[in-house]
Amino acid sequence: MNKVKTRILIFVLIFGLVVGSVFLFYSSQKHKNFIYKGIKISGIDVSRLNKKDAGQKVLNTKLDQLKDAKFDFDIQGEEYSISYNDMGYQLDIDKAVDKAFSYGKSDSEIKNFFEIIRAACFGKNIVLDEDFEEHKLDEALNKLILKAYIEPRDARVEYTAKNGFKLYSSANGQYVDSKKLKEFIKNNIDKKELIEVPIIVSYPKIDDSQFDGIDSLLGEFSTDYSKSVANRKDNIALASSKFNDLLIKPGEEISFNNTVGDISAKNGFKTAAVIVNGEFDQGLGGGVCQVSTTLYNSLILADLEISERHNHSRPISYVDLGTDAAVAEGYKDLKFKNNTNHNIYLKAEADGTNLKFQVFGNKSDRDYEVKIIPKLVNSVGAKTVTKYSNKIKEGQSKVEKSGSKGYVYTTYKEISKNGEVLKTEQISTSNYIAQDRVVIIGTASTNDNDKKNDKNND
Repeated sequence: MNKVKTRILIFVLIFGLVVGSVFLFYSSQKHKNFIYKGIKISGIDVSRLNKKDAGQKVLNTKLDQLKDAKFDFDIQGEEYSISYNDMGYQLDIDKAVDKAFSYGKSDSEIKNFFEIIRAACFGKNIVLDEDFEEHKLDEALNKLILKAYIEPRDARVEYTAKNGFKLYSSANGQYVDSKKLKEFIKNNIDKKELIEVPIIVSYPKIDDSQFDGIDSLLGEFSTDYSKSVANRKDNIALASSKFNDLLIKPGEEISFNNTVGDISAKNGFKTAAVIVNGEFDQGLGGGVCQVSTTLYNSLILADLEISERHNHSRPISYVDLGTDAAVAEGYKDLKFKNNTNHNIYLKAEADGTNLKFQVFGNKSDRDYEVKIIPKLVNSVGAKTVTKYSNKIKEGQSKVEKSGSKGYVYTTYKEISKNGEVLKTEQISTSNYIAQDRVVIIGTASTNDNDKKNDKNND
């Protein structure tokens, strides 16, 4: 019985000593102007330091740890490195120090007691927020992204008199998944592991399969625009580019106006000479009609179906009369349809001197040749319109507009094979309106002029 009492007494004494020591330790720690024992910031011991010293210790330690630190990236077997500094590495030390300093200093004595004892016995680690400045990270990664980028290559065909018909195969491209790459970087700050750059495959718009059956040049036509002003040349290049590498499926109808889009300064078109109500003027998109006309002739030579075409109101110089195709937003369009059994492929080239269109298809669909034949049906002389003006002396006259003749043309296509004409059929009628000759006749008498002079001298 005495042994049991002795053991109990010893236990009580030991327990009392432990509890007393704990309370004594707690009393010595609490409300002090330092960080409690056992607290670390990202593994860096900041025990018994004030906020300023703790912050400086963390900064110095991290700078030393990350001196010359860099990320290593793997792009499909090739390795590249970017330093933390170049990526705008930054630490939120103040936030972590505030958390460390506040630990065990709440309004609850019970909570403080357990937090202080727990930290002293088992330790408390506060994670340091590490990140990168977004704009610097983007700048650094852009270099990496450019290294990895490969533009997909569309399949295309070419035809030259020297090399004939040739198909160039398509190829896949690739680009970096930048969002996922940023996630890898931010999750890998301390690991310093090799990061495999996430790649996304991009595919061409036109692959080899879309050229199945295309094996021949069906039609080709070019016009000269070397004497055009710079703005007109730019408009021709821009409008024709909308048709370059255009693939047209069997039965598909194409609208010139829809393909070119809104002719506006916003879309890159410039001011140049245009025909408005039969008169030459300045307007946006001058030169676009030369594109539609050149395309129209190549389509006729390829014997594609033309579902809408309009002639100009007055003759133009770059093609024969009866073979032009005018376009104007809202009421004049050039529309054509692929009436073959295979895909049709268009090529357009504007080199500053010549504008050329090529129409590719299957030679079995067009095993014959097409010739365009315009014929003059009628011509109309210009009428003379007389105007009178008292600003010109009586007996004198002045030509305000020289006028021009009008013409009516009927255009045919002649189909032949092996030198033999198979058929000739009418494809259009073009009416070019005569422009009046305007003459101004003077009505001012000599006396009227003398009176004006006298009045001016007064």
